Amino acid sequence: MTKKASKPGLITAEENEPNSYNLADNLVDLYWFVQIIDAGSFSAAASHHGLSKSNLSRRLSQLETRLGAQLLHRNPRFLTLTSIGTEVYRHTLEMITAAQKATDSVQRSLAIPSGRINLILPAILSSWLMPMLLNFQNTHPHIQLNLHSADGIENINTQAIDLALSLFAAPSDSSQIVARPLAILTFINVVSTGIKAPLAAQPIQVSTANHQLNQESPNSLQVSNYLNALEATLAGFGYANLPSFACQIGLKSGDLKYHDHTEDRRTLFAFTQSHRGITLATRVLIDYLIVHVSQSRVPGIVPITQPEGS
Repeated sequence: MTKKASKPGLITAEENEPNSYNLADNLVDLYWFVQIIDAGSFSAAASHHGLSKSNLSRRLSQLETRLGAQLLHRNPRFLTLTSIGTEVYRHTLEMITAAQKATDSVQRSLAIPSGRINLILPAILSSWLMPMLLNFQNTHPHIQLNLHSADGIENINTQAIDLALSLFAAPSDSSQIVARPLAILTFINVVSTGIKAPLAAQPIQVSTANHQLNQESPNSLQVSNYLNALEATLAGFGYANLPSFACQIGLKSGDLKYHDHTEDRRTLFAFTQSHRGITLATRVLIDYLIVHVSQSRVPGIVPITQPEGS
């Protein structure tokens, strides 16, 4: 049957209907569209996924051409979604979640979780957590762990993080973040034994982008993580409020001593992004950490009993 030609300048419903080739291309490029938005820029997305910036830019342009709509407002410093782009982004997230569930269902049936997990953990907790993660890696060789070091979770979106362990609570405006408390850590104030006039020492302040410093001590050394605070304390910059278990070596060797006998408690959280869903590999790691943290007998770390189905 001969297809009837349309009048010049007019697009018929049949011509406008996407064919199977366009649909396949759209599915791939919609995935990269979400990666660009989540990363915050073409450069960040390209770097994270090992692609070229020009490749991602070309893919998005081709997608917009096929869809016949602009999805992004491009700016040298930042990207913003158009109104249509916002709706497409929402639908694409649902599509990616459904595709992940399809993959997970196969993995569950095969009982072989696999894939990559981008994980943030505070460096001050490495000596406690690394043996757990090594054992996890040996138990699940098909899961690849990509570790990032940070005390806060301000980069959980821009770095496409699957799971973040943090000693700071989630920002109040992070409605899309799911928090699971894992343990309560005891914090103590310590100072170097070599510092003169320890009682007059300034506090070393720890801050992240989402948790600002106390401005009452403007002369204090300011650091971005607890490991730097420990190193600065050992160097004699002042005293710091640190996890007690991380100070035990210094206290036993005589390099550190108690600045005072004040103790406080801080919760270790596991954060995931709800809008992405949780991959099977990430779920396996969360369950593994819950079990092994609950079995931990490290002084200064008290596991939190998890409710069933958490």
